[in-house]
Amino acid sequence: MSSNQDENAPAGLPQAVVVTGAGTAEVNGTYKATGQVYSGAPVYEHIEAGTALKITREPHTTKSGAVKHGWLLGQNKVPLYGAPTESLTVPSSGWKSFGGAAPLPQVSAHEVLLDVFFSQADEQRAAGDSALEEQDWEGAKSCFSAGIEALKKSDDHSSETFKHRAAALLARRANAHSKLKESR
Repeated sequence: MSSNQDENAPAGLPQAVVVTGAGTAEVNGTYKATGQVYSGAPVYEHIEAGTALKITREPHTTKSGAVKHGWLLGQNKVPLYGAPTESLTVPSSGWKSFGGAAPLPQVSAHEVLLDVFFSQADEQRAAGDSALEEQDWEGAKSCFSAGIEALKKSDDHSSETFKHRAAALLARRANAHSKLKESR
């Protein structure tokens, strides 16, 4: 099994979480399930910042003594954003600031980490195609390069799906580079 999928996380729960638009910019990015389980749910770490940025389901005791749960997005064990819910899945709504800057994060959970990278690559390819149509060669080249970087983050470098996306991005980037040279 690829390391993009986690054998130890509870079955049927998302393996990846994408955070965008948070006012505390360093929390934005892709988080993957670590294989650790806390409060019955996967623990997620930022794929670039590692253990410094985590999303965890945390218990807390109410004034009446009942144990409730919520998800916290924190940096170095300091909560920045949280969402109260009993769900074992990171919620897409209901987030509040616990010290994180506005605006609140937009959060999406994904069953498979690989799908996140493929989606990011596809979005960059579409943006690059739009830039090509506008004859923005530098912008197109930048978008196609970002798509290639998204693909590099995946552990799947041999599947036909990967090869197809990589070939399309590389060809488009080469075309943009050629057009950029011609325009100078």
